[in-house]
Parts: sequence; structure tokens; C-alpha cells
Amino acid sequence: MVITIDGLNSGLDTDSIVQGLLEIQQAQLDRLELRKQEVIQEQAAFQTFETHIISFRSSASRLSRIHNNVFEARSVSVSDENSLIAVADSDAVVGSYQLTVNSLARAHQVASQGYADKDSEISQGTFSIRLGSRPAVDITVDNTNDTLQSLADSINLAQAGVSASIIKDSSLGASPYRLLLTSSETGADNAIVVDNNLAPSSGGAVQPQFDFANPVQAAANAQVTLGSGAGAIVVEDNDNQVDDVITGISLNLLQADAGKQVSVRVANDTTAAVEAVQDLVDSYNSLRNFVEEQTRYIPETDDAGLLLGNRALQTIEARIQSALQNVVPGLNSRSNRLSTIGVTVTDTGRLTFNAARLESILAGQESGVSAGNVRSLFALDGSPSSPGVKFLLGSTRTIGSENPIEIDITQVAERAQIQATNTLAANTVIGASNNQLDLTLDGAEITVTLTSGSYTNSELAAELESVINAHPDVLGRVVSVGLQDDGGGSNHLTIRSDSYGQSSQVTIRSGSAMSDLGFTGVENEVGKDVQGTFIVDGVVEEANGSGRLLAGKFDNQYTADLQVEISLQASELGAGAEAQLTLSRGVAARLDQEIGQMLDSQRGIFKTNSDRYSTDVEDIEDSIDRQREIFEQQEAELLEEFVALERTLGELQATESFLTTQLANLPTLNKKSK
Repeated sequence: MVITIDGLNSGLDTDSIVQGLLEIQQAQLDRLELRKQEVIQEQAAFQTFETHIISFRSSASRLSRIHNNVFEARSVSVSDENSLIAVADSDAVVGSYQLTVNSLARAHQVASQGYADKDSEISQGTFSIRLGSRPAVDITVDNTNDTLQSLADSINLAQAGVSASIIKDSSLGASPYRLLLTSSETGADNAIVVDNNLAPSSGGAVQPQFDFANPVQAAANAQVTLGSGAGAIVVEDNDNQVDDVITGISLNLLQADAGKQVSVRVANDTTAAVEAVQDLVDSYNSLRNFVEEQTRYIPETDDAGLLLGNRALQTIEARIQSALQNVVPGLNSRSNRLSTIGVTVTDTGRLTFNAARLESILAGQESGVSAGNVRSLFALDGSPSSPGVKFLLGSTRTIGSENPIEIDITQVAERAQIQATNTLAANTVIGASNNQLDLTLDGAEITVTLTSGSYTNSELAAELESVINAHPDVLGRVVSVGLQDDGGGSNHLTIRSDSYGQSSQVTIRSGSAMSDLGFTGVENEVGKDVQGTFIVDGVVEEANGSGRLLAGKFDNQYTADLQVEISLQASELGAGAEAQLTLSRGVAARLDQEIGQMLDSQRGIFKTNSDRYSTDVEDIEDSIDRQREIFEQQEAELLEEFVALERTLGELQATESFLTTQLANLPTLNKKSK
């Protein structure tokens, strides 16, 4: 209930008097509300600052990559893009190459004899089809699919790598419809093989026959010649996408002309590098503009930015400037700071970029500086002392050391390899009764079928290697099949997985060809992962091995997330460390690490500063609540006092009126008494 005082007794405007007495407390509440709004505005400004920092980190991350780094990007031009298209990656060597596309890869196509229509009846039985050395797929033809169109549909549903379609050959008169088989892949190794066990033609049912001697299109490999001299290199491939002619260059062959040379020129792609550095410069300058706006102070107008004097912002800015401007230790003095590639600091604290300087370096026009040096200026890079060690990557948690990291290898990575228990005969005849082998390769259980024929030892090894590597279930896995002389002139077959580590596995399980190949079913081998440790300033840190990859454990102090590839041989191992690795954290990698720490969701400076703002707002709100309680209590007390005053004045006025009346009546009383 709100108490009001009308002042009828005192004649005073008591409500105004109460409000006047409480103006000091109200002013204090207003100041607290104002401070709360200021803190909220500062917090919002700091959150905007955080978005600028995240954007700046994103621009730096493009430069911090060790792989697919913009400074090692390649551009490629082709003199005749009607003949081929070329794409180059960072492994491509800068230079000019002369190529001749002799032939294109073609997919095998064969056709049947002609039929009167698509629904012509065909004979029943089984129909086996495959590509090259791949497993065959059996198709059963019965009264549900014994038409030309139904056979085509059954072949397509079988997913044997062969498509079937009905074509109309007008040259065949009354029987123009032919069944066309087309290989799904190009190349001589992907020719169509048919085992036709359909019943002979009888009555109206006609057995399909395919003219393999006169194919619609012969299976053919692509052929490319590199160079034109006596030592020119000829390369063949099953596909028109050829990756084996020039390292780092993928060729898409479009047109063959044995009489035309095509020039392929590989150069450093400076455009991507210049754009990435310019993006870093622009992003930093945008960040700098925001900081200046938020920390401004104009004495004449007493105008100040929201974050003027903010210590967290000052700390962050100082750390970023240090990461940008300091020298990168351990690098070539010609490329160990941003100014060496044309990035300098202006008088206003902003960055400016002379792109021509970087373009000159990447074009190889600056002696003593390479694209690799510039990459190291920005990225986290590692220089190993041994060719058997390759630095792969690290993270913001990979600290490294001023001294090289020692790498001590106790077990090199090994591939699984088995040797047949028994030797091979001088010649091996493969037929339907001994043409299958069941084996496990790197976890994939497969069954391969050898092509029927008579083989020498080397021919048999080549055939087995071909059918295993062509099996669709070993996609991405490769084996090498060879021969091991037993010392007496006889050979054992060997099968080796080309992958490393415990995922590498070769196991012979069974199969009709097992005995003739010399296997007994006990042959089984699993590879070994690399094992070793990192040693930093005498401190041993553990590492996990997977194949050839050796990675520092997550909780390592110095080498967390460090990854190296170890290709050392067992004969190269000895006491102590086998190699040393010198790590350098370039400008972009340093920025990424610094900003990553700032943005840490648990202990980062943005988190702690945001928590401080939130705490300040909560404290102010608590103060406002307490002050409001005091204010309301004081207001209630004052109102009660004035109510008591009015009551007392009312009582006094009533007494006054009574006394006045009594005094006025005194003369009358005196007369009556006489």
C-alpha cells in the first residue's frame, strides 16, 4: 500500500519534501544504472574485437599450412588445350615439357549378332562376364529373362563393370537389333571377357554370340611420349587421366595426334601467394582501425572510446604485434622477418605490402631465397638431419625447442610379406579346376581368379599380382608378387603388401590354386608400426607409431601433435638418436598459436575478460538491488514520520480548538455563578 500525505494539518507539500530528501539516493541508483550500461557496452565492444581477432586468425591460417602452402602453388599452361588439359600440384617441378599424345585410352565394346526385335527369345543357361582379371559375375537366364532386352537388363543389374544396351544396326536388314557390351573403364587391362554357357540355338531361342575378333571398339591404352629425342620416354596408361608422365602433374588427354607436340609449362603461381599475404595485411589493418576507434581520446571534447585503457586489449595487441614483427629464429636471414618479403610497418602502426618484392622472390629472381624459405617464414616447419625422416605437421600445442629435437627409433615400420611354403614347378598350367585363390589383404578378404593358360614362374607371378590388384575390394591397396630363389634353382612365390604397419596383412586362406602356387594355407604375416621417442633438451617424450607415422602424444610438453614420417631401414638404427629435427614457427603459425591461446574456452584472455564483464554487471545489479531496498526503506520511514507529524499536528489542532472554545466560554460561566 502506497502511503500519501495530504498536508492538510501542516500545510506542507510533504510528498515533494520526501522526494527531495531522497534525491541523493536516487542519484546513486542512476549512477549505478549508468555504469551497468557502460559495462554492457564495453562488453559488446570487446566481443566485436574478438570477431576481428577470429577473422585475422583465419587470414593467417591460410599462410600457416605446411601442406598445400600458397607459396609452393604451381600454375600450368598448355600450348594446345584441344589436345590435353594439365593440372599441377606443389610437387611439380618448374620447367617446360614437350609431350605428344600418340593415342587415347578406349573402352572395349563388342556386339552380338542381329535379332528381329528387342523381345526376341534367347536360349537359357548361364552367362559369365568380367573385366580383365577381375572376378567374374554369373548371370542365370531362365524363363523370367530369356529375351534380348531382359538379358541386357540382367547384365546392367549384375554390376560387373559392363553395361549393356540394345542398338539398331540398319545394315542388318530384318534383324537389326544387337546387344552391345561396353566396358565401364578404358584400357587394355579392362577388356570384356565372356564365358557363354547359354544353350545352343534351338527353335525360336537364339544363343547370343559376340564377335570379339571384330570389336565395335578395341580396348586400348593411352600413350604419351615425353620429349622428342632418341631418349624420349613413352608412357602407357589405362585411363585418359594420366598422372605418371611428369611428377606433380595430372594430364587429361582429349585428342591424339602422333605428329603434334604440345608444350606444358609449369611455373610458380604467385597470384595465390600475393592474395594471401595481402589478405593478412588488410585483415590486420582492419583490426588496427577498430582498436584505434575503441581506444581514442579527444581532449578538446573529452570524447573517449569504449575500450580506452582496457588492459586486456592492450595485452592482446602487444602479443599480436610481437608475433608479427619479431624475427623467426633459425631461418635464412634473407627470409626471417616480414620486411624481407615486402611487408613493413608504417608510422601509424599499420602494415603495407610491396607485392612486387614477393613476386620477385617467388619467380626465383632473388638469390639465396626460395619459395620454401618463404613458406617457412609463415608456417610451422621442420628441417630433419636425415633423409629418412620427413616433417609432416604440428599444431599450436607443438612447442619445440631452441635446440633440435632428437628422434630415437627403436623399430622401423615393416610391410607384411609371405613366402610360399613350397617351390613352383618350372611351368604351371592353370585351368578351371585350379584357378582360384582366397586370401586376406590388409583386412580385405578376397577371392581372385587366374586366367587359364600355361605360365612360367615370372609370368605366374605377374598374373597373380595383376588379378589381386585389379580386385575391386582392394581399391587403394597394392601388392607386389615376386619370386624367391631357394638356392637350388627353384622359386617360391612371395606376396608383399605395399602398406606399412599393423594394418598391413597378407594371409593365404584356401582356394583351388593354392597348392599349384606353392601355398599350404599357413602363410600369414602382419606388418609392424614404427616405434620411437622424441628427446627435447634431454627430456624423453613418448610417441605413438602407426605405419611409418610417428606422432607425439597428446599430453607431451614439447612435442604434442608433432608428426614425422620415418622411412629409415633397420640397418640404419643404432644406439642413441637416429636424426634431429629443427622446428621453426613462422609468423602465421606463431599468430595462430598466440590467438589460439587467447581464444581458449577455459583459460583464454577473452574468456577471462568476458567473465570479468559478466561479474561486474552482476555486482552492479546486486548493488542496485541493495540500494533500491535501502531507498524504499528510507522512503517508507520518511513517509511514516510525516504521517506521524500530521497526526500529531492534527491532535494539537484539536486540543487548540477545544481550549479556545473553553476559554471563550469562561465569561458566560462567571455571570451564571453570580
